Amino acid sequence: MSETIHERPALPASAHDPAAERLFAGPGEMRARCRALDWASTPLGPVSGWSQSLRTVADIVLASRNPMFLFWGPELVQLYNDAYRPSLGEGGRHPRALGMRGKEFWTDIWDAIGPQIEQVMTTGEPTWHEDQYLPIVRNGRLEDVWWTYSYSPVRDDDGRIAATLVVCLETTNRMLADRDREALRAITEAAEQRAARVLERVADEHLTMDADFRILTLNDAAERALGVRREELIGLTHWEAFPASAGTPLEEHYRRVVRDRTEAHFTHHYVGEGYDRHLEIDAYPTDEGGAAVFWREVSDRVRADARLRESELRYRTLFNSLDEGFCVINVLFDDAGTAVDYRFIETNPAFVAQTGLENPDGRTIRELAPAIEPHWFEIYGRVARTGEATRFEARSDALHRLYDAYAFRIGRPEDARVAILFNDITAARAAEQERETLLAALEVERARLAQVFQRAPSFIVAFHGPDQIYEFVNEAYYQLVGHREILGRPLLEAIPEMRGQGFKELLDRVRVTGEPWVGRETPVQLQRTPGAPMETRYLDMVFQALADADGTRYGVVAHGSDVTAQVLARREVERLLGESESAREEAEAARAMAERASRAKGEFLAVMSHELRTPLNAIGGYADLMEMGLRGPITSEQRADLGRIQASQRHLLGLINQVLNYTRIETGTVQYVMVSVPVSEALAAAEALVVPQVRARGLTYVLGGCDPALRVRADREKLQQILLNLLTNAIKFTEPGGMVRVECAARDALVEIAVHDTGIGIADEKLSQVFEPFVQVDQRLTRQNEGVGLGLAISRDLARGMDGDLTAESTVSEGSRFVLTLPAVAG
Repeated sequence: MSETIHERPALPASAHDPAAERLFAGPGEMRARCRALDWASTPLGPVSGWSQSLRTVADIVLASRNPMFLFWGPELVQLYNDAYRPSLGEGGRHPRALGMRGKEFWTDIWDAIGPQIEQVMTTGEPTWHEDQYLPIVRNGRLEDVWWTYSYSPVRDDDGRIAATLVVCLETTNRMLADRDREALRAITEAAEQRAARVLERVADEHLTMDADFRILTLNDAAERALGVRREELIGLTHWEAFPASAGTPLEEHYRRVVRDRTEAHFTHHYVGEGYDRHLEIDAYPTDEGGAAVFWREVSDRVRADARLRESELRYRTLFNSLDEGFCVINVLFDDAGTAVDYRFIETNPAFVAQTGLENPDGRTIRELAPAIEPHWFEIYGRVARTGEATRFEARSDALHRLYDAYAFRIGRPEDARVAILFNDITAARAAEQERETLLAALEVERARLAQVFQRAPSFIVAFHGPDQIYEFVNEAYYQLVGHREILGRPLLEAIPEMRGQGFKELLDRVRVTGEPWVGRETPVQLQRTPGAPMETRYLDMVFQALADADGTRYGVVAHGSDVTAQVLARREVERLLGESESAREEAEAARAMAERASRAKGEFLAVMSHELRTPLNAIGGYADLMEMGLRGPITSEQRADLGRIQASQRHLLGLINQVLNYTRIETGTVQYVMVSVPVSEALAAAEALVVPQVRARGLTYVLGGCDPALRVRADREKLQQILLNLLTNAIKFTEPGGMVRVECAARDALVEIAVHDTGIGIADEKLSQVFEPFVQVDQRLTRQNEGVGLGLAISRDLARGMDGDLTAESTVSEGSRFVLTLPAVAG
């Protein structure tokens, strides 16, 4: 922070105001500057026109040795004395402040002091501000500054409040020291108490006695302390005035002073005549043969000493019980001022466990660990030199550990002592890195599962809360109910025709009781497109409750298949069976077809069950190992993260089990929203989704030259699904070190998008079958690459549904090339 400084030139000697010469006569820098300032150019006008009140206050301010500042008049014009001058620092604020308007000068703190001054000027009531924090720009930078000050109203000759007088004391050094000491409070409390007692200044109580110990004089301090008028004590012997002193060590000391003409310095606990005081006493022989006694009450100190001993005991107990390592070091510098070593002054018991260094007190780090890295000297040397505390993380290869440390200077700067509080976070950081790895793997699995759910031919929908709000919907469900805006909306609001059909009540019952509901060929009335008549669809479906890790049920998942075509076909078959034997044969053929579909469905479920449960069980297992601490200690935050991982794993595994137990492979009518899609945009979106898999697989991803102007007519979502399927297959069947390359080109009225890989390739006898449902090159459940054989079949159907096509060519052990063809949009 900086400001522009405008210096006022001093007036030439010939232009000096005689009134100013008289008012500001005398020694001192500020008197001289007041004499030299052209007051006529300020709102106060020439000194000759000042009121008597203003002259008197100005003279008082300039004569005072206490820092004082005056704001005079509506413009709050400033005047200050020599004692205040150091508070403005260097850099141009002084003498610019003299004669300026307060609001124009104190721009950095006017929001704080302006209302305070306004209060004094309007109400006439003085204010007191102790250790007020007011950061100001001085010495060329913004500095933290604290003040203790009072604002007092000053009245003009006519009795009006004309000014605010500031009597102040800058307490910055004390406040900064207090702030530093606060960081060391537990360590330095005893020292602060001793320093406070040393700085304490109390006037001694005093009396004189003659040779017969008769009291001759008594000072005011003694009179106040004893609570007795001196006239009542003078003339009495000490033993008459203070009977409880007779026969005590105090009497022995006094008699020795008078008898042996020697000094006595001692403490005495005086109890009697209503007194209970700890006294520190100095007794001296007088020339008249008596004694002069000075004493002061130290009861507070005695009690403070007791508290100090208790505090030191508490500090030592805390010091020794800290789990964190703690030490105080003395930083050693060479002749050039470079930190080259440090010696351990004090260490706590946890120090050895955190460092592995035995018996460190009194020894240097180079003695204990000769290979210690130089950066430790640099950090601690900087703290010792500047006094700036620092928190940092650093590794010590010499100690084979990673530390989180906080270092701060203690004591005098020349002592170069630094206190360090530290933790060995090696194991915690390793556990954190492993957790991040597991979380990344979980995200990959989540993305893959989301794709599986979206591609599933059976509908899947999840409801949340008592209002049955849509939380998740897949494409098959959208096709069933029509592509409506339903996510985040309650069931009966999103699909009004569901009202009165009983499904809301069924969902509520499943959520409340936790008991699943299974419906077979359940009729549902739907209006699948706006303005269309109600249509009856027959559904096989299951409702099951969703629960948190603690068992609290929060929603319902519904999944199933649209079996309308089968129901209608079966009814037609049944009708035909009643009419002719030929109908029976057709029914048998239909039944055989259904059985084949059922077997294909069973194979799909078996493969899907294997492919999805295995990675989820692995995630759960590794999360359990980390929670048990087998990978090293974990923090409470990490334990919470592991809990969320385990909860998500259990939730997904349960959802998959539910889906796989009741989902039936059925097909529905796919709706296409055909728009103009930039090819480069679609490829970039797909690349962003597969880059983590490419890196994890150790592959090279190359996007060949693709004209940014190329656009295709397609359903954006379906195009994205095809690209992700082709890229995922390429990554999955390409060994680490291989390459996946994507290219696009215009061919007449078409655009070709090609995905190449250097993977295992496809045998000729399998190549013609790869687009058939449930076809896999490797059908074993233990095969290396995952999948159920639906991706390419779905992709080709989607491509053809958009007036395009999907073809393949491949060479075993060299790789495959899949080409997606779509209609081009004329540019």
